[in-house]
Amino acid sequence: MSRALPEPVRQLSPVFVAELVTSPSLQRLLERFLDEAPGRLGSFAAGVYLHDHATGRPIAAEIRGLGNYYQRSYERFGRDHDPIVQNALRDRKVYDSDSLMPREEWLKLPVVHEVFAPHAMARVLCAPLVVGDEVAGTLNLARRDEQPEFTEADRDAAQVAATVLGIAVSAVRRSAATERERTQLTAALDRCGTPVVLTDLGLAQRHFNAPALALFDRLGAARPEVERLLDCDDESAVASWSAADGQGTELHLTVTSQRLPGQPDVIVSVIARRGTSSRTISPTQRALLTPREIEIATHVLAGRRDDEIAATLVISRHTVKDHVKSIYTKLAVHTRAELLDRLLF
Repeated sequence: MSRALPEPVRQLSPVFVAELVTSPSLQRLLERFLDEAPGRLGSFAAGVYLHDHATGRPIAAEIRGLGNYYQRSYERFGRDHDPIVQNALRDRKVYDSDSLMPREEWLKLPVVHEVFAPHAMARVLCAPLVVGDEVAGTLNLARRDEQPEFTEADRDAAQVAATVLGIAVSAVRRSAATERERTQLTAALDRCGTPVVLTDLGLAQRHFNAPALALFDRLGAARPEVERLLDCDDESAVASWSAADGQGTELHLTVTSQRLPGQPDVIVSVIARRGTSSRTISPTQRALLTPREIEIATHVLAGRRDDEIAATLVISRHTVKDHVKSIYTKLAVHTRAELLDRLLF
């Protein structure tokens, strides 16, 4: 007589679910799940297959309770003739041998004789891992003759486990994709010859690409002073700094910072190193500006703010703003950062 499994066996603890969702890799996720799945779901063997989105065929598998020979045999002779898996994938719901057909009919199937029976698999169950509109894989369970039939409660438990596993697989894949993209971007930034610093205010972290690291290593005691220039209170800002570095060489830096439009907590700072002789406005640009605008543009190029320019030229801050707007129009720019780029490059 079949006996029901005790309810605690079917439950997935919040700690266990959290471990799955935060797994560092798909391999670790499958291993951790299968450490406990057979016992929790009352099966002597369990397997998880992950499918290729384009073909629907398995691209990864982890199995407990059965050897490699079974896995090879099933893929060669069983998968395409397994009514449990085929029905589960077609209808996207849990199927098992005890509910799909009478026992006598099940035992006559070739897949049972050739693949399942030699491995003591008397009863099997398949729960699809459905993530959105995609079947990400399947959870497969097996019981021996002496184990109870799969019941409605067992099918519900398998559905819950497959749902949790599907969410975890999706989360780990997204995390892996994000990490891959981050690694690629980091490599690209390091190959860039310009010092670039990314400031994440939310995480209170900064990332320096390789040229930026080399530059800040040269600054010595002046490093904190230059790091303060990376802060950006507005959408964009330009700051300049001139002093001797830690090696006694005169440095002239211009820091152009801008908050990312979709992520205002992230600031991108591009650092240009310029010699004093190069910090001039080209003849082509001078031809577009009035003498007063050239004077103001020169101060902007030096990284001075509007109030500093006004004090130097003994004019109002409002007048400086009007001239700056006129310069924007003539040089076809919209922000101070764009103006600096136009003047420098």
